Amino acid sequence: MGRDTYEKLRRAQDLLRHTVPNGDPAVIFDQALTLLLAQVERTKLAAARQPRASRPTARDSRHIPAAVKRTVWTRDGGRCAFVGTAGRCTETGFLEFHHVVPYAAGGEAASENVQLRCRAHNTYEAEQHFGARLST
Repeated sequence: MGRDTYEKLRRAQDLLRHTVPNGDPAVIFDQALTLLLAQVERTKLAAARQPRASRPTARDSRHIPAAVKRTVWTRDGGRCAFVGTAGRCTETGFLEFHHVVPYAAGGEAASENVQLRCRAHNTYEAEQHFGARLST
């Protein structure tokens, strides 16, 4: 742990003495990770306690509405939904929202047309549809 991180831990221990009297770093890290995950889930997955009603998205928009992101994340279980000869991919990191029918081919940003893909499978399927990328 670097000096700056250590100083942040000490400051958190001091500020949390009323709820964590012994300053247990495990308790503080758990609370910090809980807050971090909630923040990341809000920004990346559009997670919300009380989601607002979605505004209609223009048919020609690449934007994936928050409600679609929430539905797809839940439906796909937070993991890549690619199914190959070895079964379903088990990757849970580097996930991206993938248009089954590509946006460029008229695919909509609707939950029926969006799935989670790991970066590798998203790239693979793009190359299957559009051809291999030319290296420069």
